[in-house]
Amino acid sequence: MRLQIRMMKLLALGCVSTAAMNIHAVAAEQSGQPKAVANSPANSQEIVVTATRREQTLSKVPLSVVAQDQEALDMQGVRSADDLMRLTPSITFGQSSQFYGTGQSNISIRGIQSTSGIPTTGVYIDDTPIQTRTGVSPSLTNAYPQIFDLERVEVLRGPQGTLFGTASLGGAVRFITPDPVLSGTKIYARAELSTTEKGSESYEAGVAGGTAIVEDKIGFRASVWHRHDGGYIDRLDRVTRDVAEKDINSSDSYAARFALGLKPADNITITPSVFYQDVTIDDSSLVDINSSDMDNNDFKNGLFARPESHTDRFWLPALKAVVEFDNFSIISNTSYITRKTATASDDNTLNLAIFAEYYDPVPPPGFRDQFAFTDNKTSQKGFTQEIRLQNTSSGPLNWVVGAFYSRSVVKDQFGGANVKLLETVNYGLQNAGIPPANSVAELFGVEPYQGIYVVFQQSRYEDIQKSVFAQVDYEIVPRVTVTAGARYTDAKFKLDNFVAGPLVASDGIVVAETTTSKPLTPKFGISFQADRNNLFYANAAKGVRGSGVSEQAGIRCIDDGINIGFDPLSARQIKSDSLWSYEVGSKNSFADGRIAIDVSAYHVDWKNVQDNLVLPICQVHTTFNLGSAKIDGLDMALSVRPVDGLTLSGSASYINARYSSDLKNASGVVIRKSGEPLDVAPWTLHLSGQYDFSLAQEDAYLRADFTHSSQEGKPVDVSSPLVDPMIPRRPASSQLDLRAGVRVGGADVSLFATNVLNAHPALGLVHSTPSDPNLRSVTFRPRTFGISATFRQ
Repeated sequence: MRLQIRMMKLLALGCVSTAAMNIHAVAAEQSGQPKAVANSPANSQEIVVTATRREQTLSKVPLSVVAQDQEALDMQGVRSADDLMRLTPSITFGQSSQFYGTGQSNISIRGIQSTSGIPTTGVYIDDTPIQTRTGVSPSLTNAYPQIFDLERVEVLRGPQGTLFGTASLGGAVRFITPDPVLSGTKIYARAELSTTEKGSESYEAGVAGGTAIVEDKIGFRASVWHRHDGGYIDRLDRVTRDVAEKDINSSDSYAARFALGLKPADNITITPSVFYQDVTIDDSSLVDINSSDMDNNDFKNGLFARPESHTDRFWLPALKAVVEFDNFSIISNTSYITRKTATASDDNTLNLAIFAEYYDPVPPPGFRDQFAFTDNKTSQKGFTQEIRLQNTSSGPLNWVVGAFYSRSVVKDQFGGANVKLLETVNYGLQNAGIPPANSVAELFGVEPYQGIYVVFQQSRYEDIQKSVFAQVDYEIVPRVTVTAGARYTDAKFKLDNFVAGPLVASDGIVVAETTTSKPLTPKFGISFQADRNNLFYANAAKGVRGSGVSEQAGIRCIDDGINIGFDPLSARQIKSDSLWSYEVGSKNSFADGRIAIDVSAYHVDWKNVQDNLVLPICQVHTTFNLGSAKIDGLDMALSVRPVDGLTLSGSASYINARYSSDLKNASGVVIRKSGEPLDVAPWTLHLSGQYDFSLAQEDAYLRADFTHSSQEGKPVDVSSPLVDPMIPRRPASSQLDLRAGVRVGGADVSLFATNVLNAHPALGLVHSTPSDPNLRSVTFRPRTFGISATFRQ
């Protein structure tokens, strides 16, 4: 009943807003202003992107780029980075259950992925890189801006090391915010209300806009937004197995931005801005497989009593200055990000499984209170300065040169506590018929750190990068352009690490390691603009990721160390990895723009692959260089307007990603065979259709979006010591979303349904030990119905 009342209120609000604002829309139509249209290859109003650091229409960019403007994002119901990547083939993104299901994620483009060290995908807000080193702590993960007041999002596929740096091994994702308003007034607003099957309600509201304070001289744009995502997982009482709390995995997101535009002279624009975001996840999205009825979307968490919460807050002040001359411009971008994250976890189940080999979801007497837990806190501070010179004159030569500096410091504190460690171990020994121990030190050599911590770690990661880069495009003959560019980087990484506790059999180990790398990342390309509707191109580009350090895995990983061939009680240096990508593609338009095709094929050679593994015996995360890999793939996009009002679009990606070398341990034994596939779906597909028509003299539309990811068919090599035989490959998954709406003036009110087929794939299965039958996973949000209203002026 509450939901019906809220939906009626929202619908009434949308109708009132539509009526009140229709006057502005009519005025815009009478003045000849075109209506905004969703971005697709077949649209007459094509999106403009800056993937090459200069403005170009999407069909003229000789790269594989996917771009969505604000209206297209709204039309597809994109509310988060997860939604965006799900609708973009060749990209894998989402929560990972190995990181506790509380917001941690990894992102890969064209199979280039890693959950360790420097990310393989650059993440940008405007020209500021916001990605951070990822690692074993649950709070060491990237920040992603929520999708509200954005001009557009650009996804650049393939290494972008020349123009975007060493964290763009596989590509880059750029979230571009709107400029301040220097002329007139602009308004954008969005509200939404929905309910999830067997879950709770979700809602959001946000408004953005700006106006000129002094026409063409001073103006601003500001936005504020809040979203609540209702939970859909119920917590069971660990003893009675009754539902103790419903819909535990809710979350709240807040975002705000203010940008001021100043033009002290006609050729000078100064834009100071500040972006703020706050995300709070109330509890983990892990689903307890054995306690849930997955087929009926009845999701339960029956293994944890303590909420596994996660918070992520950051501020991003920035200053952009542009000075334009007759034939070139100077662009300066300065920014400073400060971010804090915190994650809590319930480790009772984990500790009973590890130290007592006890797997019953109902804890034994004496272990039913909260005795084992983790509190993890991380801070990130980063300063970035980039300055570019680029030409603005028309002609056969286009160029950009620049310099880049960044310094990032990440501090991480991880404390895994067990106030009943001795009792836990002795309970296991008793069940095995072994006499109890008198102390923890008798078993592990040391007592718990500070009396409670099984392991306590404080880490400081400092990255300093200094780069110079240049790229030149030259039209050697009419319509044929060659591209050459390079970036030289001087990168320094310093790790200061303290770790103590029984898990590492020490009262305190101090590690101070420094690594340096000085990569050169060149790029070469050629393009042929046969006519205004047909572009053909070929590119070769190198990507390099900096070196790192893998911390101690701990004494519990001795058996893994023996099988794989490493010392789990010592830190190890991780070598830089690098790749060459070779790509050919074309962008073609036919039938007066009614048919558009975008195709690219590529081959990647990847050396010294860095990645984070879950050691199968001790279930601890650690980093290795895993040898070489090869990736062959194809990206395709087709958009057709067979009749007026109907747009059919399809995009697909095929990725054949596999290791191309045997990986051997210290004894020369092969522990992972050549040909083993990387953890990426071979096929990803996105199909959409939209029909625009008139309804009671107003513009109406029907829309459907379908996505699918296939499963790798090669069986898991259970003979490898790197493999947990209980964990299968990533399953196939599909999702169907539907939307119907009406536009009245500048307002758009729509009804929608997401995950219509109620798909529930078990994504990222995990358990405490190889013998633990209690599997957990994350999955899709169940079927959701809602109403959404947007307004643009």
